[in-house]
Amino acid sequence: MAGTDYSSYLRIDELLDLQHPLTEGAHDEMLFVVIHQAFELWFKLILHELDRATAELQAGRPQAAMAPLHRTTRVDELLIGQLRVLETLTPEGFLEFRDPLKPASGLQSGQFRAIEVLGGLDGTLPAGASPLSDHDTEELRRRAASPTLFSALCATLRAHGFDAPDGDGTELRERRVDALVSLYRDHASPERAILHRVCELLLDHDESISRWRFHHALMAARLIGSRPGTGGGGVVYLDTTITLRFFPELWEVRNRL
Repeated sequence: MAGTDYSSYLRIDELLDLQHPLTEGAHDEMLFVVIHQAFELWFKLILHELDRATAELQAGRPQAAMAPLHRTTRVDELLIGQLRVLETLTPEGFLEFRDPLKPASGLQSGQFRAIEVLGGLDGTLPAGASPLSDHDTEELRRRAASPTLFSALCATLRAHGFDAPDGDGTELRERRVDALVSLYRDHASPERAILHRVCELLLDHDESISRWRFHHALMAARLIGSRPGTGGGGVVYLDTTITLRFFPELWEVRNRL
């Protein structure tokens, strides 16, 4: 009986037919297209893993969230590595094909915006940026009404006896931070050790995306200086994203220990 062959299983022919540079003679445009398509594939996997982790945490099963969170952090590091490849693109090489890209922009990556929303951010585009597609807008609306990673963490903390209420008020936030501080000060038991490890994996993800943002902003500055981006934003906007954090309460724990 014939089995599945590699090419048809991975749909290699279709995959390799998806790269269509717009500017004839612009050698470096193929690199630009491939890198950004690869980013989108990795974003798809990150969402696949984080959705699983969120569901497991929401159900009070932190041990089952560890593997997808760990895998996510490995993919996060790959994103940073890909920027090093993209940095081989020179400013003059980029300018050969940049103008025909307008108004397309990485700001329109619905999947990256979904990663932000899952991390607790609102996924809002900067003023004047090209809009997301209707499909991406609807997907972000769906995600905005669903649990975030942090709300799922709070659910699993409550399932294991911690005072970690939902809500935005100062008093509720202080109760959550106090609960996290108590976990960080005592995680010797197996159950608490798992919860502590989940918190650290979430922070690994947060830190990695912050490092990716920083590296991305530097790379953009090397390529286009202070020019606006093809779809709005530009380096000025990217610089404002560097200090964004998915889990500020996990960072606040460091001040309380």
